[in-house]
Amino acid sequence: MKTLPLIILVLIVTISACGPKEQELAQAKYAKAEQLFADKKFNDAKLEIDSIEELYPSQIEFITRGQDLLRKITIEEQQQNFVFLDSMLKAKEEELKPLMKNFIESSDYGAKKILIHKRQKPENAYGRTYLRAHLDLEGNFYISSRYTGTDRIFHDQIKVYFSGNEALSEEVAEDGFNNRHFEDGENHWEVINFKDGTDNGVIDFIANNADKSLKVQFRGKKYYYIVMEKFDKEAIRDGYEISFVLKEIEQINEEIAKVKAELKRLNA
Repeated sequence: MKTLPLIILVLIVTISACGPKEQELAQAKYAKAEQLFADKKFNDAKLEIDSIEELYPSQIEFITRGQDLLRKITIEEQQQNFVFLDSMLKAKEEELKPLMKNFIESSDYGAKKILIHKRQKPENAYGRTYLRAHLDLEGNFYISSRYTGTDRIFHDQIKVYFSGNEALSEEVAEDGFNNRHFEDGENHWEVINFKDGTDNGVIDFIANNADKSLKVQFRGKKYYYIVMEKFDKEAIRDGYEISFVLKEIEQINEEIAKVKAELKRLNA
């Protein structure tokens, strides 16, 4: 029976000895995390903070201080993200400026504003047979084929080609929307919108070969041929490139909004 008090005494001494030891170790880890934070080594600092709770769960003081430090680290990371994203945004806006020199904003087609090449404005294109670039401020891009003549050709497809190289669109059936026809007595107009990939690589082909003499075959019950004007090729090439830059700018702005929201939450 004299053995039991002895065991209890040993346990008390052991526990008492471990308490200060754990506190010192937890404090050392917290101090290391602080130094890593000061040195901008955020990932290493977060690992040290996580290890405090994992190794010394009874050290509430340093676990709590570690969580406060973790919040500071997260704020610092988000601030760095903001600076990086802001610099990316400025770079993309500078990249956009020279591409936009021949494009203007227009509301000709309803309330939604679009970007249109100066040489492809409707008043400049009346009676022309050509390929038109379509671009909005969100970066959505497609092309349309526009035939004008005294006879219908019922075209539903286009081929763009030069020197044995070609790109052939998909066929777009006449539906009154993406393939539509209208007339004003003597003249007929046929318009096809090549959206959602139905250009089948024609856009890429024109953009990559805008310096070549490109011909277009309007294919239907009859065929009609044109040689693309230089400004029409440039409108498609530049509009296509602008579409990517606009989408990147939109994505960066979305990320900036997320960072601002997170900083607001952390600083609340």
